[in-house]
Amino acid sequence: MWEGVPMLKRGGLRLLTSGEIRLATELYRHSIQYNRVWVHHGSYLPFGMQENNTAMTPNGEIWFETNVYRDDYSIASVDYQHLFMHEMMHVWQYQRGMNVRMRGLVSWAANYTYRLDKKSLSGYSMEQQASIVSDYWLLMKLGFVKNKRMINYKDYDSSQPVKGLVAKYQGVLRGFPQ
Repeated sequence: MWEGVPMLKRGGLRLLTSGEIRLATELYRHSIQYNRVWVHHGSYLPFGMQENNTAMTPNGEIWFETNVYRDDYSIASVDYQHLFMHEMMHVWQYQRGMNVRMRGLVSWAANYTYRLDKKSLSGYSMEQQASIVSDYWLLMKLGFVKNKRMINYKDYDSSQPVKGLVAKYQGVLRGFPQ
């Protein structure tokens, strides 16, 4: 899908689009205060320290650098939708009191990969939680077979029945979102 030139200039900010809210409710339902989520086109960090291919969500607001910013993630390619769903998890975490900003300071060293071997989502790190929920969204929406390059699940095996994989995710995600 051709993404085009962003309408929002670098340094600008906007609220979520109605399409992005619909997209996010597929996973987060009404557990996020969507009207409080600002989307920035640019760097959260000073002096160009945020890489052009990264997003950050330190305080319930999402900062997408130039190479990953889109005016509406609901009509963007699946790669960008997956990234959007990952960042929305950090919004969800922030709105539930997690100190995302402090934990994010060490995210350069964080492990985004995971195994589905814990009893609940709370047993995983901040970035692993975001990877799990965004990967689950991808699994349910489009499956992993054609999208495995995007997932962080260490034990993915395309010969494994999808039903069993869904059950593993649902076991970890029991009670999510709240």
